[in-house]
Amino acid sequence: MSPLSLLHGIYRVIVPSALAAFDTFTVTTWGYGDLTWQNILNNIVNMLKATVTVVAVAVFVVGAFMFTISAGDETRKANGKKMMIGALMGLGIVFGAQAILRTASYFVWG
Repeated sequence: MSPLSLLHGIYRVIVPSALAAFDTFTVTTWGYGDLTWQNILNNIVNMLKATVTVVAVAVFVVGAFMFTISAGDETRKANGKKMMIGALMGLGIVFGAQAILRTASYFVWG
C-alpha cells in the first residue's frame, strides 16, 4: 500500500464529503446526517448566541457586584453601572441579530 493511497483512505474517512446538487447543498458527515446551508447557519448562530449570553450574564454579575461593593467610590460605581448596561446592550444586539438572520433565512429558504 502506497503512502498516497493510505492518505486518500484517511481523507475519505475523516473529512466530510460535500455533495452539491443544482439548487441544494448538503454536507454529509459521518454519523450526523445531512446538513443544509440553513442548518449550518442556524448552528453557528445558536453557538454564538449561547456563548455571548453566558459571557454577558457573567459581565452583568461582575458589574452588579462592583456596583454593590463600591462603598461610595464613584469610579467603581460608574464602572459597575457601565458593565451592566454594556452587558444588557450586548444581549439586545445578539437577540436582535438572531431575529434579523431568522427573517433573512425565511425569505431565502422559505
